[in-house]
Amino acid sequence: MPRPGVEFINPTIRASAATVVHQINPALRRLQWNENPYDFPADLKEEVLQQLGQIPWSRYPLGLRAYDLMEALGAFHHVDAGQVVVGNGSSDLLPLVIGAVLSAGDHMVAPTPTFQAYRRHALIAGATVHEIPLDSTADFALPVDAILAQARRCRAKLIVVCAPNNPTGTVYAPADLRRIVAESDAFVMIDAAYGEFSGQDLRPLLAEFDNVVSVHTFSKAFALAGARIGYVLAAPSVAAELQKLVTAFTLSPFSEIAARVALRHFDRFRIGIERIVAERERLAANLAALPGVHVFSSGTNFLFVRLPQPAAPLHNELQRRHGLLVSTAGYPGYENYLRISVGAPADNELLVAALADHLAGQPV
Repeated sequence: MPRPGVEFINPTIRASAATVVHQINPALRRLQWNENPYDFPADLKEEVLQQLGQIPWSRYPLGLRAYDLMEALGAFHHVDAGQVVVGNGSSDLLPLVIGAVLSAGDHMVAPTPTFQAYRRHALIAGATVHEIPLDSTADFALPVDAILAQARRCRAKLIVVCAPNNPTGTVYAPADLRRIVAESDAFVMIDAAYGEFSGQDLRPLLAEFDNVVSVHTFSKAFALAGARIGYVLAAPSVAAELQKLVTAFTLSPFSEIAARVALRHFDRFRIGIERIVAERERLAANLAALPGVHVFSSGTNFLFVRLPQPAAPLHNELQRRHGLLVSTAGYPGYENYLRISVGAPADNELLVAALADHLAGQPV
């Protein structure tokens, strides 16, 4: 009799937590997933739809890769198109890069807390993950010496850094990022999902070194989270290897057209970025004025906030009473922390008022 089918699944996958059904009520105010609070402009939607209506839907895209978008991204970043790898959201490209580098028995180093997907994908690849704690008393600065020392001890093959970091919002000094790349024998993946909100430019690193890639997304600054578009910038030789792992017909025509339209109108999105950054600073000041609340510096479209009490009860009350969704930190030792996406001003004001009532002992 054949073995049960599930026994053929990778044991690491079987040992991980089950996927739960998670559907968001559209009536809730969403400040939990670091989305852009301002939708893709209506006139640009119309431009996308007009172009989409002019191509046959019964045919595959003309290229096995999104070559036109690769050319557009190369021009946008002033690099060769051969340095661009496009994928179905950065959430697909992170495991692609991690899986391309790591094999069973390899070692990966990353600071913590950071985006938890890195650890999960490394473990699925059979690697050992070494996490270097960030220090809240140092505003979560990048512990360069500790990362390099651990990478040397375990002969790490991969170092992963989220810059700016999720969930802390920290912008790492360019000199620190350069040291990680220059002074280790590891490959370095920098997740730059929130780079547009910090103004940090990673191209000098890519121009100087070929053991580093940066991963980017259209989900945040370009208000295209629903379209699932991401890309990697890498040295030409590295990009050529990563292209071997990308799915044929990588993006739907809708996604590719939407991305190209967004790039052509970047000046409009730059205005939106500036608007979000200004609102971030206003929200940070209002939250920091509340008793016992500490707001950490941020170069992203969210804030990492330490409360004077456990965050879970407040998290639940905000959703139940006000329809406000925020994120708890989700890391051991960070039970008093919330990650709050910068929303529209009205949503931010409601959040501050509810939190003020809660801290004053009033029902949220």
